[in-house]
Amino acid sequence: MAKFITFKRWKLQDGQDESDLLALVRNEIEPHYQQLPGCLGIGLLHILGTRSYLALQHWQCRAAWQAAISSDDYPAWLEAYRPALERWERLMAFEDEWETEDLLGVSDE
Repeated sequence: MAKFITFKRWKLQDGQDESDLLALVRNEIEPHYQQLPGCLGIGLLHILGTRSYLALQHWQCRAAWQAAISSDDYPAWLEAYRPALERWERLMAFEDEWETEDLLGVSDE
């Protein structure tokens, strides 16, 4: 199966500071995503020369991602995540998104 990775491009809002973004991701968002079965981790990449960032989610495979977001536990997870998501949305403006599969990392499992 191929590892499944989502990318979302976000722009830091005018007047917002990168240090606040990093603190939010490290202290709240990353630990929360670690609770989702099948999630291998998240990433945050700064696009040099811009105020834009790529937020990545790494999953075991697309099926694991789909199972996590459609599980009976997901609504409670999302509700507990909502305060961090609201802070994220005050810091960032959405630009674009896409989904990928890591074809070089494909295993026979």
